[in-house]
Amino acid sequence: MTDPQRPQYQDELIGDFGTPITGDPALPVPLRRVVAAIDRGSELIGYAVSVCILFLTAVIIFEVISRGVFGAPTMWAYDLSYMLYGTIFMLGAAVTLRFGGHIRTDIFFAKFPPRTQAAIDIAFYLLLFIPGMWLFLVVGYDKALHAFVTGERSGLSPWRPLLWPYRAVIPLTSLLLIVQAVSEILKRVSVFYGSGQHGHE
Repeated sequence: MTDPQRPQYQDELIGDFGTPITGDPALPVPLRRVVAAIDRGSELIGYAVSVCILFLTAVIIFEVISRGVFGAPTMWAYDLSYMLYGTIFMLGAAVTLRFGGHIRTDIFFAKFPPRTQAAIDIAFYLLLFIPGMWLFLVVGYDKALHAFVTGERSGLSPWRPLLWPYRAVIPLTSLLLIVQAVSEILKRVSVFYGSGQHGHE
């Protein structure tokens, strides 16, 4: 029977979708709760992003009708549409990582035993992924702060919206990915120090 306290560890290679990965020993209860909280947070952000998709669709439909039927294009639809699209694309990255949806080359990786997969993933997250996201976080924060201080505006349309909210999406996304990476590392640690088996408890 599945422990309700145990988060559902999901990855397209290490575990079946929706199937908890079990280690021996399993993660301590506090770490399970950390994993569950991080994963749930990413899922909630994913739900919010899905609402933004509906908003983006409404903006485009409104612009098409205004331009095609009434001959009165808006000043704001272009800027708003690319900003919404960029925000959706970026903020959806963490929940995509949570469900193992990012592209990965698995020609050889899929043939390795679970513990080897876990070790490779841990090394990747610690040596490449988190440092890379930290760099994006620092650089993105500087650019967003500069846009806020200077009142930078878009020059792509007469609407000329402020750019700092849009620029802030990059450091925010980087932070969310780092946090989700912590969850992914803990899942791999559970496999690496466990029996290497996975399935239902």
